[in-house]
Amino acid sequence: MNEASSKYVDNLAINKLLNEKLKKVNHSPKHSVFVPAEGLFNNQNNILSFSKIKYHNDNAVFRRIEIPSFESSIFYSENNTVYIYNYPAKNAEGNILFVHGLFDDNMMNYNYLFKLLNNYNLNVYFMTMPYHFDRKPKESLFSGEYFLSGDIFRTQNAFKQAVLDIDASMQFISKENSLPILLVGFSMGGCVSLRHYILKKQEQPTFLINPVTDFCEVLWDSPLFVTIGKDLIESGYDMNECKKFFVEMDPSNFIDDSFRSDKIAMVYSCYDQVISEKKYRKFINRAGIKNIYAYHSGHLNILRVPKLAKDIKEFGEKVF
Repeated sequence: MNEASSKYVDNLAINKLLNEKLKKVNHSPKHSVFVPAEGLFNNQNNILSFSKIKYHNDNAVFRRIEIPSFESSIFYSENNTVYIYNYPAKNAEGNILFVHGLFDDNMMNYNYLFKLLNNYNLNVYFMTMPYHFDRKPKESLFSGEYFLSGDIFRTQNAFKQAVLDIDASMQFISKENSLPILLVGFSMGGCVSLRHYILKKQEQPTFLINPVTDFCEVLWDSPLFVTIGKDLIESGYDMNECKKFFVEMDPSNFIDDSFRSDKIAMVYSCYDQVISEKKYRKFINRAGIKNIYAYHSGHLNILRVPKLAKDIKEFGEKVF
């Protein structure tokens, strides 16, 4: 799509999300069931209980698998299970663990990309993030509402859980087969994947698609999060106050001279209306990432760029 069409699609999606969902809810940390946490990622040695895995083969296109989350809560029982949707390739040569975007509620958005990846002989495992899709609590109005909101203590816990869920999903895939795994994250899923990459000492090959890289900044300057910023301000929190809670979540806080970029790649959209190209370029320069792809697309229609699957495949061949 051209520049005008790409921007139109992004703006249409942002306005629809704001008017039909985000403006209808408000959240505050004042009555959160969670408490402020420090040392979010101190415990990274969890082992998946394979006896608790459940398989559902009731779809001709994908398998649905349920695995227990490493981070469970008595408050939202629906969120304690990670749902993985497996789109298998006929002659698989590798695995993709795919982490979706924030507020996502339609897996069909990824069908085109997954079909191309399957054609490149790559199994795709789609991991649902906390509070999204099947994990949405009954009292939640929409998918992802409880993942990122003015309840910053719940958001802390959700982000930690998402990173740990990647570990659980990796353990499950490794049990299924011995093929290499490439972690691929889109938008907020890219932020979670990037934080995982840093935590794992930059060893897990990772491919980022329009990732959130400066978590705290985007929260305050993206048009998508204006209602969340408003809730925080009304609760007595400003940007500086929030930073102390988001410091362990924000990948940009962990980029220094020791950051290795040989096993990470990033594609970004030049016409992105959710995250500016300037912000992408700032992160790329700071991190020194060499495997970079710039597409003439928007934040959302990047998933329809045919070249994306090819770039993912070729990067995987390069790092494995």
